[in-house]
Amino acid sequence: ERLVASCGRKAAASTSTAAPADAERLVASCGRAALEQLVLSSLRAGAPISLKQLEGSARPPPARAAVRVGTAVAQFEDAGPFSLLPVDLLVKVLENCYLPVKLTFAIEVCKGLRPLRFVADLWSVVRTSLQDAQRLGHHYETVDWITSRNLVRFAQWLPDADKVTELSLLISKGFAPDDVSATLALFPGVERLSLTGQGMNKKILTLMAKVQRPALRILDLDWGQVGAATVLAVLKTAPSLESLASHKLSGDILEGLAKLLREARQGGTPLLTRLRQTGRYAENVTPFAGVAAGALFPELQEFTISFALRGPSPPLPTAPLQGANLRRLHIYDMIYGFTASDASPHLSDASLACFIKTFVSGCPRLESLCLSHGRKYLSRGETLPRLPRLGKSFQATPLPRTLVMLELKEIVVAPSDFAGCELPALALVRLKHCKDEHGPDLQKDTIEELCMACPKLEPSGCVADEHRFEPKHSSKLQQARVCNYPAEHIGGLSLEGVLDALERGYTLY
Repeated sequence: ERLVASCGRKAAASTSTAAPADAERLVASCGRAALEQLVLSSLRAGAPISLKQLEGSARPPPARAAVRVGTAVAQFEDAGPFSLLPVDLLVKVLENCYLPVKLTFAIEVCKGLRPLRFVADLWSVVRTSLQDAQRLGHHYETVDWITSRNLVRFAQWLPDADKVTELSLLISKGFAPDDVSATLALFPGVERLSLTGQGMNKKILTLMAKVQRPALRILDLDWGQVGAATVLAVLKTAPSLESLASHKLSGDILEGLAKLLREARQGGTPLLTRLRQTGRYAENVTPFAGVAAGALFPELQEFTISFALRGPSPPLPTAPLQGANLRRLHIYDMIYGFTASDASPHLSDASLACFIKTFVSGCPRLESLCLSHGRKYLSRGETLPRLPRLGKSFQATPLPRTLVMLELKEIVVAPSDFAGCELPALALVRLKHCKDEHGPDLQKDTIEELCMACPKLEPSGCVADEHRFEPKHSSKLQQARVCNYPAEHIGGLSLEGVLDALERGYTLY
């Protein structure tokens, strides 16, 4: 690891000297894994790393990469009106359809369309779910259009299933563990794997732990009420893991995963860049475990987590989260809302300021920040306890100048709370339920103050309680539509979607 690090410094120094600022920016935007690959290729070839190579490594991956898994089809014959359509056009339409629709066209519509089975792009991504995987509650979906036995038959039906790189299976209750294991065995080259659903159990995980997956980079895994040892046995089979998402994370899982990844790299730094908790009820993850994640995974670029704090002054870490490479920090709940009627789980103003200092002060490269406090679930006749005020939290803990997107939820704001903040890159702001229930609503005034202070922020890029401010120029909204960004997400400013669009170079604002 020391050799790679020293070579990386030498290679960066030998990069085109015509644009050192560009080289520094590109190196900063490259992940650890990409830099290591560049340095190793440079050593093998005996040539310095070029600026063009850095640009290629810094460029974000496409949303969906086509993988050749069969024989190309030039034209459909005896397919009725479909014979008149270009193959690429029909395949492009079917690519965006759910899996049962693709199978219907490839098997049942007519014999002339059966060559669809051999069209590579159509089967490069296999998903059994009929819902958006990012939707809250996706974990509780039931897949009833296919049985576990037919999953095996489908995998056997594909001409080159071993070359499929993305597989997403939603395991419903009643799926046979042996069938799930047999299906996974037919997709050995998967780089991106999602196994979620209420049917995930210990037997499935035990069978998974018997098969090594060196190609696996991205894993979304549910495990229900299973011990950490069983989960870690599965994670051990993926020594090159770069992204982990799960409905239930815990401190034991994070520590065990970091140890496994270090051992797989002979003591080197784990290359995990994305850690995401997909459920909001996070009783097993404490702020102490959240802070420790920064030290366990130094290359972390995206961290999505929730907590279950109770009371106005819960214990918080004194050391900050060390996120030198962190670009996205999304905390979707700080508190546990289910408490007794005579108790308030809401944080005090001082505790909120301490929480922000703990999780923001050590992240100098943040581009997207979401801080959601959460609120108490009320029974009949109860009134909502006072929400914490932002106050001078951002004066005590300045926001990084790299910030592009900011979302605050259930934290009372006022225009003076952002006084002195220097945010030259800020372009998107969302305030949700950030008003005082017993006082004036200052969300709009706060947004106006931010728009005057931030050169890139306009009212069209701001949302307050789901109300999107009218853009000054209609062409900007038209540009967003051209970029295929759904109108309902523009209204709600989905952090994931907008930032993905920004990273791909689209002009939204």
